[in-house]
Amino acid sequence: MVLIAVATAAVASFVFSAVLYGAPPVAAYVGRHSTPRPGVPVAVQMAAVLARSLIAAILIAGLMRAAGWEGAGAGALLGLALGALPAAILAGAVVHEGIPVALASIHAFDWVAKLVLIGALVGWIA
Repeated sequence: MVLIAVATAAVASFVFSAVLYGAPPVAAYVGRHSTPRPGVPVAVQMAAVLARSLIAAILIAGLMRAAGWEGAGAGALLGLALGALPAAILAGAVVHEGIPVALASIHAFDWVAKLVLIGALVGWIA
């Protein structure tokens, strides 16, 4: 059941990001302020997004199992707590690399929301 939960959560996370970054205001802002790597095919970029979501889902499932936690609520709280990590990393990008706050906020929101979604789904299904 854990494998189904992990796979479902990874796909749901991917879909969430696709919807978020596909929303016209977000797509326009990110398009103006990002510097994508030239020559990287879109399929490779999408595979990387899915792989990162899969890694996050495996991590959350493992942590929940190790702690003996069950349920969507516990998973969502774990995801929220883990959301501090990408938020802190992106804050560093703002301070040290001059990334616009709004752009970092979009990316931070994406990761925090995905981690909560992944945690809730893994806790609910597994």
